[in-house]
Amino acid sequence: MEQAEQAAKSAAAVMAPRAKTPACPPEELSLLGAMNLVLAVINAKEGHRGRTHEHIDRAREIAARLGEDRNDFDTEFGPTNVEIHTVSTAVELGDAGLALEVAKEVDPSGLSPERQSRFLLDVARAHAQRRHVGEATAALLPAEALARLGVQPKYASRGQ
Repeated sequence: MEQAEQAAKSAAAVMAPRAKTPACPPEELSLLGAMNLVLAVINAKEGHRGRTHEHIDRAREIAARLGEDRNDFDTEFGPTNVEIHTVSTAVELGDAGLALEVAKEVDPSGLSPERQSRFLLDVARAHAQRRHVGEATAALLPAEALARLGVQPKYASRGQ
């Protein structure tokens, strides 16, 4: 985790000054936003609530500046992915209420099956934290189906 955090911090530090300029390309903004999401996840896993929210807020500002979901360098960065990470980090920090509140407003259908599946797993985890067994199960079933979609092309490319 320390190495991932150091790499993300270093990348963000290099990109941040360029991102302040109006002419900053959207691809660079996407990378900077993605680095902030990585840092948010790391801080959530370490239990640093304040730092987690700082990175989510920075990513949200960058996503608002982009104004759309993009997939530069396979980051899937944009407003939707920021909110998905808001759900994920809230669950990691034990804030199921926030996670479920934010999740209600998220439509992940424009993102990859992998990202949609991860989102549903986080929704299921939030419901489990609240002991909502039925709702957790209801989120797991489509997550499993989406996860299979994300894996099938990999097997097909190997000739299996």
